[in-house]
Amino acid sequence: MAKGIRELKGRIRGVTNIAKITRAMEMVATTKLKRMQDRAEGARPYSECLRAMVGRLADQVSADEFPLLKKRPDGKIGLLAVTADKGLCGAYNSNMFKEIGTFTKDGAGAGREVELFMFGARGGIFYKHREPNLGAAYADGMEKIPFVRVRDVVRDIAQKFVDGELSELHIASTRFVSQARQVPETRQLLPIDADALLGEGADVGGDFIFEPSVEAIFERLLPKYLEVQVYGAILEALASEMAMKRAAMKAATDAANDMIGGLTRQYNRARQEGITNELLEIIGGAEALTA
Repeated sequence: MAKGIRELKGRIRGVTNIAKITRAMEMVATTKLKRMQDRAEGARPYSECLRAMVGRLADQVSADEFPLLKKRPDGKIGLLAVTADKGLCGAYNSNMFKEIGTFTKDGAGAGREVELFMFGARGGIFYKHREPNLGAAYADGMEKIPFVRVRDVVRDIAQKFVDGELSELHIASTRFVSQARQVPETRQLLPIDADALLGEGADVGGDFIFEPSVEAIFERLLPKYLEVQVYGAILEALASEMAMKRAAMKAATDAANDMIGGLTRQYNRARQEGITNELLEIIGGAEALTA
């Protein structure tokens, strides 16, 4: 019995330490979530207006002059996916891997060769030995990745499209809807589809007079559009990751507290049984002496 009580005390101590760790991680995730959410929501209006503006300009220029507008019915598809650097964030990574699998098997990539480009260490690790067409994995530390790094990556991948190595480019990321809801989704980046952009983008107002010309402005905006879309998707994904991490750590803390309560009840019962047995032995020994 003494051994059982000691084991229960050790388990209670261990689970209590785990609960302290998960509670601390929950508090850290809560603090980071507020910062990431502010960054994602702050970038969203700029990204939406830029998308609508590029859509309006793309509708007025010729695809022959801009390679990023050229549609190719066949060829390799590029998929740029945003994953996390670490685990302990609930179903965040597994949902993204499921979204990628759906894209390659049932979506636009079905029946076609898909080359993957991964932001986040988890994606690179997961697909390193599972996907022969892993083009590149960028493990730069997603929480502090600078815009210039995203710009360089986007330019390299866009050059593959211009050179004809890719016929399409899509991005898979997790859209932050609220602290309780995050949605994995895949969007097409290249070739530029004016109708799709005008349907998705914000209203940018009425008619414009473009100086020096539509083509000159479009040429300057197009690279910025791609960079902002990818960077905005990363900010949304980071906010989603922190929201899911906070929820996961809260669930782990609650589960640990429930386990501590159950173990404490077991410990109290075992301790009471030990005391009762000792009293019975004392009473039995006293009766034997007086007999």
